[in-house]
Amino acid sequence: MAREALIHGAEPAVGSRSLLRRMNSWGILRAVLERPQTMRDLAADSGLSRTAIDAIISDLVEAGWVVAAESSPAGRLGRPAAAYRPAPGLGHFLSLDIGANHTYAVVTDLTGKVRGHRTASTAESDEAEARIATALHVGDDLLDGLGLTRGDLWALTIGSPGAISTTGEVLHFGGTGMPGWIGLDLRERFRREYDAAVLVEGDVALGAQAELAVGAARGHTDVVYILCGARTSGASIVNGKVHRGVHGAAGIVGEMPELRWADLNEKYGSAVLANPRPSREQIFESARAGDPAAVEAVREFADDLATGAAALTLAIDPELLVIGGGSSPSADIFLPRFQESLREIVPLAPTVVASTLGSEAVAMGGISLAADHLTAVLDGAVREREAFPGPAETRELLRG
Repeated sequence: MAREALIHGAEPAVGSRSLLRRMNSWGILRAVLERPQTMRDLAADSGLSRTAIDAIISDLVEAGWVVAAESSPAGRLGRPAAAYRPAPGLGHFLSLDIGANHTYAVVTDLTGKVRGHRTASTAESDEAEARIATALHVGDDLLDGLGLTRGDLWALTIGSPGAISTTGEVLHFGGTGMPGWIGLDLRERFRREYDAAVLVEGDVALGAQAELAVGAARGHTDVVYILCGARTSGASIVNGKVHRGVHGAAGIVGEMPELRWADLNEKYGSAVLANPRPSREQIFESARAGDPAAVEAVREFADDLATGAAALTLAIDPELLVIGGGSSPSADIFLPRFQESLREIVPLAPTVVASTLGSEAVAMGGISLAADHLTAVLDGAVREREAFPGPAETRELLRG
């Protein structure tokens, strides 16, 4: 906890008691954001004296960061100890996953606890402004159902298909549909609507971010992530961070026609499947039941998926490969063949697992990105400001 949460790399100058106090305040707050903490917990984990912790907690309570609530562990006699937790209604994050066929929204508090989620279908032919209007409606509907407004948000993350610049512009989209999306400055567009920090990132990168934060890649440093849904693309985690590339386009190996990823989900098994073509779910279910045509189609799917995955794998030599997206719930059907094909190409193949995050991965990656932004802002405030900021000041710092 607090000892580990203190700002790494900040060496206080001799006599810099103010910097040390800010560092310890941030360390204690991070611990409370992770889980409720008693004074005993904080003293044991931080190495600070009870007197020092009491003074820091008093400051955080006065500033509006935390509140005290009684905590009575089972089997312990005597007066319950006070457990400190984030103040109610302290702030919230909203993450919007805007795809060609859907918009998915999730709201969490600052601890990352999910408060609620909503989804809506869209058409690939929807114009950009119609798609944005749908996203705004889904977000507002979710907030309203939770008794919140846009004003309660500290940060909003937008997840979008394609290559996204560091300033939030859609530089490239290799799929079909989504007219007017390329060239759109998503950060500027959503800043018109929200008085909050607005972050924008590619959906595949956010899926990888979610796996790193709360999914199968947690605890790993070098990972290949495959998002296999209506479209298929990939991302790389290198040295514990999602690798974006110069243009936010790292991992879009599916652009290579030789890999057959661009239309992977529409074309595999065309020679053996019935017409009209069954849905992806129907094909997997038929293969699970032993239907010969479906089994052959799934083999073709697994082989093509493995070819592109091998390209990413050979580039970074990861310890783990995670398959996410809409196909991951049926991984039991195609994973054995996928692993076999991957090992035929990759001499030192990584462990392969299926994601358990499902359709929420991109949106939850957005929540993780927002939390990282909060961490970075408070890290900077500890180093650069004269006093540890309160909630209102922190929210302004987040907006930049």
